Amino acid sequence: MNNGSRALIGLTAAALLTMAALPASATAATSDAGSQQARPVTAAPATWGPYYSPGAKRAKALGKITATREDHAVIPSAATLTVSGQVADLTRGSTCGWAVFGIATVNSAGNKVSWKQHHVRTCAYRTPKTFSFTHHRVYQVELKVCAEGRAARPSIQCTAGNPAWKTIYISPH
Repeated sequence: MNNGSRALIGLTAAALLTMAALPASATAATSDAGSQQARPVTAAPATWGPYYSPGAKRAKALGKITATREDHAVIPSAATLTVSGQVADLTRGSTCGWAVFGIATVNSAGNKVSWKQHHVRTCAYRTPKTFSFTHHRVYQVELKVCAEGRAARPSIQCTAGNPAWKTIYISPH
């Protein structure tokens, strides 16, 4: 994903945060003291994938996302988001299968979106590696699957924006 795309997503998220905060403050001012607060809701796990590496199908990833949501009128993000799944290397050579995740999180003030990256690698031919990770205040999750050599981190070719990243989660508004 290039910086222009991330900037556009950040600006869009900031605009949504601003618009969402206005009705929430008006509602809070008119509600009576005895009303119930919105409670977090855990959505049923949503499946994603299978997604394959570009070109020949040399790596594959699939899994589930479970989101526990906050009140989306205030902060349009999942309070807690768990991504779980498997990544598999489908080559017999010296390449590995990579699942690279771009995670957009909202700060606690609800006015800034920042990007984190999480990656999972397996180099065991046709033996899927199971993974699970959790992030908080998640606005969006993108995935890119790659097949490339063994390394500590995915290459710039794998993390660049072409071919496009797949959006596997975006917070409802």
